[in-house]
Amino acid sequence: MEWPKRARTADWGNGVLTLDGDKQFDIPELTIEIMERLAGYTLVGFHVKDYPVTDEMLIPFTAHKNMVNFGVEDGALTDTCFPVFSAMPKLRYLLLDGNAGINGNGLSTLQECKIDLLTLNRTGLNDAGLMQAASIPKLSHIQIDHTAVTYEGLLAIAGNNRIEPVTHVQFTKEQMENFSQLQREKAKKPTPLDEQAAEDCRKVLSAFFEEMTEWEQYMEQAGFEDTEAVPRLLAIWEKYVSEKPRAGYRPLGLSYSAQGTYKGEQFLDAEQITKNKLYIYTREKNTGFDRRFLMKRVNESWMIDAVQERLDGWQRTGL
Repeated sequence: MEWPKRARTADWGNGVLTLDGDKQFDIPELTIEIMERLAGYTLVGFHVKDYPVTDEMLIPFTAHKNMVNFGVEDGALTDTCFPVFSAMPKLRYLLLDGNAGINGNGLSTLQECKIDLLTLNRTGLNDAGLMQAASIPKLSHIQIDHTAVTYEGLLAIAGNNRIEPVTHVQFTKEQMENFSQLQREKAKKPTPLDEQAAEDCRKVLSAFFEEMTEWEQYMEQAGFEDTEAVPRLLAIWEKYVSEKPRAGYRPLGLSYSAQGTYKGEQFLDAEQITKNKLYIYTREKNTGFDRRFLMKRVNESWMIDAVQERLDGWQRTGL
């Protein structure tokens, strides 16, 4: 075969190597020579599925400078593979599902990495390995279904409020909600919660959610050109929001969700920040999407001063 001079992505599956999504080559087996050739490209993405890739076969990729997304699924990797990834400066997504030889004891080598997502479903990951994963500073999501991780091992990493373990069958929904609650408890500052203030804030948010849902339903029928669109929204803001309007977000930038931005919001928890500020935590019941609203006492009333969404940690967004 004639190798192309350049390639940015490489995917191998079922005996076919695909470069850049459209250049396909019949390669029944992956050899060290082929891996060396691929490692010579300025790849940003590499993925192999259902092939017994070994730790030794990955050595040519050590300290690859451009790699962002790397995956070997259902291979023959062990924890010896992790030093290969430790010096990849741009690596963000590491997909290692189905490598039964990985138990996590080598994850400590990734301490300096900037990995956001690590998938270890169907591996031998155990409690000690999960603890090592939780110490990777930038890691925000780790998938751990069909592993040896116990619920006690999961609870042991609750002190890391940045990480979000993703599991659909390993633990029950109730267990995961309890874990999230424990994370929030451990992250709280030791300021006693004013229960009456929290209840007042929930009432304000409930009213805001209801009026925003009504406004979005109105917008679905009337459209952006309707002369009442902006006045109706500004009236809601004046009643409930103390946050200074920001460019690109409501009410300066008009947008709406046909499903209702806050239609399925459920209250989870409250956290006192100061006497006049607290967080109210919510979760969207259908998607599991987490938000927290910063509530501020203005004169004698509580108003919404900011909202954050849990993506890569808590990040400020718009109402």
